[in-house]
Amino acid sequence: MPKKLTARPLRDDEVHFDVWGCRGSRNLLPRRSSIGNHTSCYSVTTATDAFVFDAGRGLAAFGHALMTEPRFSTVRRVHVLITHAHMDHWEGLKDADWFWRRGNGLEVRLYGTAEAIGGIRAGYAHPLYVPLDLLAMGTVARLEYVTISAEEKRTIGSFSLRTSPLNHYSGSGDNRRFLDTAGFRLAVRKGPTVAYLSDHEPHAGTAETERKLITGAHLAVYDSHFPDIKQQMHGHGSQEHASNVARAHPGVLVLAGHHAPSLSDQDIRATWRRHGKGAPNFQLAIEGRTYAFDRARGAFSLLAG
Repeated sequence: MPKKLTARPLRDDEVHFDVWGCRGSRNLLPRRSSIGNHTSCYSVTTATDAFVFDAGRGLAAFGHALMTEPRFSTVRRVHVLITHAHMDHWEGLKDADWFWRRGNGLEVRLYGTAEAIGGIRAGYAHPLYVPLDLLAMGTVARLEYVTISAEEKRTIGSFSLRTSPLNHYSGSGDNRRFLDTAGFRLAVRKGPTVAYLSDHEPHAGTAETERKLITGAHLAVYDSHFPDIKQQMHGHGSQEHASNVARAHPGVLVLAGHHAPSLSDQDIRATWRRHGKGAPNFQLAIEGRTYAFDRARGAFSLLAG
């Protein structure tokens, strides 16, 4: 049975993984889903640092939790990793509590490709909204934009980050436009490794990229927008493919995310039961769930949700 979340700050040897938003393309309204209602947002948190995968509408939930939950009270640095320029992967930035609480002292860094950072800056420029740099005045201690490539390695404090290009595009046929999309592999020193592959449409040619990202990881979030491989399109994957990955990597907890907003909870769960047979390490990403890394076992286990 899942345990209750700790009512104290995370210790130096503790790492939590949280699901804040797991719907794809648009958030589901009205709020009728027990699986997910918000666009993409997941976090890896230690005592002092939080790494956030994508900044969809789920970021509002994370931002609030960061300011109110005891386990996050010692976090001082937030690193937001944006996969690509589509607005549903950065629309939550304006609603993060750290831009609305005076003198909170957080250092916030936004990482993304030049295309993604350019999209964010344009999207929040006057007169569309208020530039994030203005929201940062008097609230956070620091706001920094960090441009990354879709294939690089870098060290960030006690973390190492690797990026790999993913297969994501808009439209089809002559209207197909590819986006500069990055997948992430984040390793905590003396701790877990987490892989994030969204948005991504897998095919035979992407197998090596996927292998590099998830081999040896402890947890991986996979784009599972569609039920079956034959339905994959518009730069999105399927539960069927993600379950195959889980079988091929039994030591990795594979979470199916980016659930299509057109699918009901019943549809998503039925697909999971169909494709998840024989893959106990294949699970659904569900908002509100927290996983804790067990160093003794070298694996994540469900803590709450």
